[in-house]
Amino acid sequence: MNSAFSIRWQYGIRSFLMIGLALLIILLSRTNTLHYYLAPHMQKLLLLCPVPLLFIAFAMAWHGIVGARDGEDMCDCEHPLPQSWFKTMLVYGMLLIPLLFGALLPNQALGSDMAAKKGMSFTYPNPDIRRKTDIKSVPAPGSPILSSVSRGAASSPPKDKWSQETLDKLFVPPDKYNTEFAELAKRLYQQPIIQIKPEIFSETIGAIELYKHAFEGKKVQVTGFVYKDSSLLDKGLFAVGRFLVMCCTADAMPFGVIVQSHKPPSFDKDTWVTIEGTLHATYKNNAPILEIRSDNITEVAQPESPYVYTQADSVATFDRLNAAY
Repeated sequence: MNSAFSIRWQYGIRSFLMIGLALLIILLSRTNTLHYYLAPHMQKLLLLCPVPLLFIAFAMAWHGIVGARDGEDMCDCEHPLPQSWFKTMLVYGMLLIPLLFGALLPNQALGSDMAAKKGMSFTYPNPDIRRKTDIKSVPAPGSPILSSVSRGAASSPPKDKWSQETLDKLFVPPDKYNTEFAELAKRLYQQPIIQIKPEIFSETIGAIELYKHAFEGKKVQVTGFVYKDSSLLDKGLFAVGRFLVMCCTADAMPFGVIVQSHKPPSFDKDTWVTIEGTLHATYKNNAPILEIRSDNITEVAQPESPYVYTQADSVATFDRLNAAY
């Protein structure tokens, strides 16, 4: 049995933890830093939590103050409170320590160190897309990676002379699941400069990668953080990357594009830059990947939202973004 003092004390701790969680959520929302931890659709759900948490906290505090009786379990649910100090500290410490970390540590975006631990991917981070891309015949390393068909397409007329029939022949979806990527690729291909926009960052990379040979030599612009590792620096290369977040930063996947510059990269890792250059298909570890041969590199400020997210309809989003300009 728990004494009245133990019951009051433990319900006070529970109330304190609930209030702390509610205030932390409110603080992250007021300081506009929730995006460091959650995707937008998850933020909306989390913002529904402070009021219920405060209600639960006040209910626990009320029970702890006026409802405890000697030897009586408050909830009468056959789940007794921890009866030893060690178990009490262990149970509540698992909640209190993350709460303190969240309140005291600085809010910042994931960067190169986490990318190195998770493993930076230089392909679209979707195994189905990679598998479908690899099904296509791929030249062996050392052979020309650009086919004669693609070479002719890359030097074709400007966008106002492209017919829908020509685009349909150039961008044939390998299956019904990639129809959206094929439609997006048609729109991207007609742009004088392909801007890899954060709203459809991963989908744009995926569409270009699926038809990498057709996009050979196309102008491109992309913004991300500088990522370096020994396998790149030995060749005078670096990568520009972003983290793709599905629900929260725990499932964040780092991926990026290799950049080849005329001069060795002088930017420190995690510096945010905008790369302007041309797209090329190359190899890394005998696997075909994209590469940007840079014409211009500009240091920029970190975006307000450093992560990128998936879109249910990337084609509609592309049309909406372009209609705004």
